[in-house]
Amino acid sequence: MNNGLPALPSPGGYEQAYAVSYDLAFEKLRKADPADIALKSGAARVGADLVRLRFLDRDYLIDRLFDRVTLDPDTEPVPIAERLLILHYLVTASGAPPSGEWISFKDIPDGLLYYSTFYKRTVKLLLKKFGDAPAKLTVAASKIGGVPVKMGDAAVTVRAFPKVAVTWVLWQGDDEFPAEGSVLLDRGITDYLPTEDIVVLCQTIALKL
Repeated sequence: MNNGLPALPSPGGYEQAYAVSYDLAFEKLRKADPADIALKSGAARVGADLVRLRFLDRDYLIDRLFDRVTLDPDTEPVPIAERLLILHYLVTASGAPPSGEWISFKDIPDGLLYYSTFYKRTVKLLLKKFGDAPAKLTVAASKIGGVPVKMGDAAVTVRAFPKVAVTWVLWQGDDEFPAEGSVLLDRGITDYLPTEDIVVLCQTIALKL
């Protein structure tokens, strides 16, 4: 399920694939009504062709006239994968309210197909960082706007976009069982991002934690 967008290339993907995704996303953005985009995504319209969007606790400016995605203020380059996530969120956002039901990645459309890749890029990475000390997850998550929740031995909810949140749960291992983790998503997340992008979004969060 990709809403007419090409699959977001994984890290290390070809530059040409990124360029095609980027151009297509901006083409869709230029055809859309900026007021409608802002309303559905939770972005703020700051000009005829300019919106401001919160992503992982930082503000970004998306300029559809000049095909640019920059930090606000523009203090450093934005990685192409993050620019594509922002663009895909804006052009996919339906405005639907959250379902309030947390599900596994396996339960979203095509989730089983991508699950082995998803687990390796997200849960496995998180366990490597915090498996021996789950409490450190809360501290790390606070740097990108994450807030603690009562699940497992440690858990945080990170609001990636105004209408997309991801919850991370860790259980510390012991002599009998290894540490384990889980990623929980709102059932309606595909109203805001294609499945392939959800993999990249969660990996981006895992890398930043």
